[in-house]
Amino acid sequence: MKKYLIIILATMLFLAGCGTTTGPSSSDDQASGAQDDGSVPDAIEGLTQNQYDGLEISVNVLERKAILPGTAFQATVVIENKGELAISYVQGSGSYTTPDAVFLYSSTLQTVIPQDRLGIATMDFVTQELKPGESLLFKIDVLAIEPNPDFDQFTHELYMDEHIYIADLEFSDLQDRIPSLVAVAPGSYLLKAYFLYTVPEEGGGEFDFLGGATGYAVAETVINVT
Repeated sequence: MKKYLIIILATMLFLAGCGTTTGPSSSDDQASGAQDDGSVPDAIEGLTQNQYDGLEISVNVLERKAILPGTAFQATVVIENKGELAISYVQGSGSYTTPDAVFLYSSTLQTVIPQDRLGIATMDFVTQELKPGESLLFKIDVLAIEPNPDFDQFTHELYMDEHIYIADLEFSDLQDRIPSLVAVAPGSYLLKAYFLYTVPEEGGGEFDFLGGATGYAVAETVINVT
């Protein structure tokens, strides 16, 4: 009996390290003990959280392997329109797969620019609609290293100069190229996913595409680095 209990507990601990899906608002129990300084991204300033109550967002880490200090992992973001209105969001360049409106944020982990947004992009400006019953899914890379103010510049330069995606490198190779990068210590870290959107004006049924987003949804998960 004791042997079975040990196996069950080990399995539970392993799955906890792979992340947990949440809804639009965070869970105090889930975030308890996770490292986070409480900061928020500048992109949501002036926007209304959960302006459209028919939208659901989740973020989860589906990898079934341990996340070690310095390693890369992918977070899966799912956005579902379960309401009765179509909403609009900014895609950005038509060559993007991951839209401007979707991004990860963490004050303690290093998020990575999606590979489809590196290199030469088309100059068009594209907006998309998410209609009732439709959903979106994106996989975005994260590194278990401390946030670095020059990381995005490194990412662009590495891809342009050598056509190497920074999340594909081993941490030892990354440190050889960028000695200032520091792996996080083992522990629990908070990761958030944001989706910025616009809802139709009341009674108008049309979008102000040039006015920018009016609302946002956010979900969070705890990343356990071992």
